[in-house]
Amino acid sequence: MRYGLALAGGGVRGAFHIGVWRALRKTGVEICAAVGTSVGAINGALIALDEYDEAVRLWRNISADDIVALPKCMQGQHDLFALKNLPPVIREIYKNGGLDMSPLKRLLNRVVDEDKLRRSDIMFGLALLSLSDKKGVYRFADEIPRGELTDYIVASASIFGSKRVNSETLSDAGLYDNLPVNMLLQRGIKDIIAVDAGGIGINRAPSAADANIITVRAARPQTGIMDFNRAGIVRAMEEGYIACMRALGHAAGGTYSFASDDYISARARYSPDLISGIEKAAEMLRINPFEIYTFDGLKQLVLDCYRAEAMRADTPLVKAVRSVNDGGARGDTLKAAAAISYFS
Repeated sequence: MRYGLALAGGGVRGAFHIGVWRALRKTGVEICAAVGTSVGAINGALIALDEYDEAVRLWRNISADDIVALPKCMQGQHDLFALKNLPPVIREIYKNGGLDMSPLKRLLNRVVDEDKLRRSDIMFGLALLSLSDKKGVYRFADEIPRGELTDYIVASASIFGSKRVNSETLSDAGLYDNLPVNMLLQRGIKDIIAVDAGGIGINRAPSAADANIITVRAARPQTGIMDFNRAGIVRAMEEGYIACMRALGHAAGGTYSFASDDYISARARYSPDLISGIEKAAEMLRINPFEIYTFDGLKQLVLDCYRAEAMRADTPLVKAVRSVNDGGARGDTLKAAAAISYFS
């Protein structure tokens, strides 16, 4: 089975898509089409080109200056929506009718090989808002004049402004269809993986009742919509990988993720309270949640981290473990302490 991939807009949160792509590659899921809105269109083009390594490099190194031409007072800033940056952003939009997206056009001209994309066996398309016709439009690569593909991608990503392409004035389609599942359905593709990166916009209901749609959603976005924080971008990619592995049934768990078969085995051996207690303890010990563990592996990591913490400081968790039998702890802390005490 080959799936159509629908990628939602979400600005910098689109790094989540790359983690989803990693999971699809790891599990051997084949893609027949990649469509998107805004940043989803950018990532969809890279997926259609099968440029995974290039996409990872791009996202690990991207900055605001690669997307928009910033005024001097904002150069070097990574969060365009930070309170101190809003006045100059608003001034730029008012003065120029939008933000200058020429850096994004240069970036796309470098990383998107239009001829290769048109030859790809992965169909590519994007959603836009036509300000000329006052309606949303879908465009596949075979409907876009040769030489204008990157112009259409820039238009789809023009969240603050618009772009004139031929006789149309086009803009970001987030307020029309931020997750263009229906674009795939119109081409007869009914097996779909829909990826919601946690952006702002309207997700239209599927137009076909018999569609097979797997939704991968960012439960806790790791960066702001226009916050080019490198650490947050890396975490977003990691979250996308874990979320997709869970959506495909290869991982399961609560706040932490375990290989599915191992999780079933753990639930047969231990009570729900012990399993969730280990997860809560891992959270309190700041163990990375963006990994797929075995239960015994996470349990041992929790015990090792707890012992190291107990040697350094008298933390709430250390105190709770000492007093677990006399009612000195409550709630999640008690659950975490009880699990540590049980397995120690």
